[in-house]
Amino acid sequence: MRTLKFAFLASLAFATPALAADLSPLPTEPAAYSWTGLYVGAEAGYLWGNSTYDGAGSPAGPPFLSASVDPKGGFGGAYVGYNYQFNGNYVVGIEADANFASADGDGTFPAFPGPTASSELKWFGSARLRAGYAFDRFLPFVTGGLAIGHYSGATNILGVSTENSDNMVGWTAGAGLEYAVTDNLIARVEYRYSDYGRKSQPPLFAFPTEQVRLDLTTNDVRVGLSYKF
Repeated sequence: MRTLKFAFLASLAFATPALAADLSPLPTEPAAYSWTGLYVGAEAGYLWGNSTYDGAGSPAGPPFLSASVDPKGGFGGAYVGYNYQFNGNYVVGIEADANFASADGDGTFPAFPGPTASSELKWFGSARLRAGYAFDRFLPFVTGGLAIGHYSGATNILGVSTENSDNMVGWTAGAGLEYAVTDNLIARVEYRYSDYGRKSQPPLFAFPTEQVRLDLTTNDVRVGLSYKF
């Protein structure tokens, strides 16, 4: 009898941990990250551009005097946006950014080696739509929309300097990758191409038929860090 009682107690001792393990709650997978929400961030980067400064060559009109004044340099600024994630992995959003730039270039007019030309991009920004596909905390995305920049071109002819400066409006498009470091901090890297078009401005002198023309396109790479509310 004692033997049977001991065997029963021993089997109960061995079975208790297994029963407790069966009754313990199963581990749950962490919830997928949600990209929905408002965010603000800071960014910095480097840009290089293509720009041609065309000046009137004679009172009679064409041919133009052309100089390449391709700007390049660094920039920094801020951005704000809002994302919405659908019941899947698709994410759409809207974003705006504004940046101060230190990007300039200079060149000469090949036909006349004396005069020189220069350019400077002082600030630029954009308002864009975004679309991406989330892989939990990773979000590759594409973006595109309106671009605006304050750009100036200047010449120096026989010691006389003249500058034409204006806001230029065009378009921008690019792609990038974001990663949610925490639930609130999001890091990004992005490439952008922008075309600001061409501006016609008053000529350096009172030429009756010709105007100064200045165009600008840029490429840039940028990194950013934002806070999602």
